Amino acid sequence: MAKILRITSRTHGFRRCGVAHPSKAVDHPLGKFTEQQIELLKAEPELVVQEMDVPDKPKGKGKEPSAA
Repeated sequence: MAKILRITSRTHGFRRCGVAHPSKAVDHPLGKFTEQQIELLKAEPELVVQEMDVPDKPKGKGKEPSAA
């Protein structure tokens, strides 16, 4: 499982850590921000920050062939 940060701003376009955060949830890879930035984001009352596990994407190429 991969980890992401799901960030939602209470005020559309609120800026923190060099990013304008929209009022709808946006998923960011965990490595996008430093540990210090993650602490700042989580402490910011204007933001809702959730650290989440997401399933890894399948490694196959394209769709599986359908049974005939």
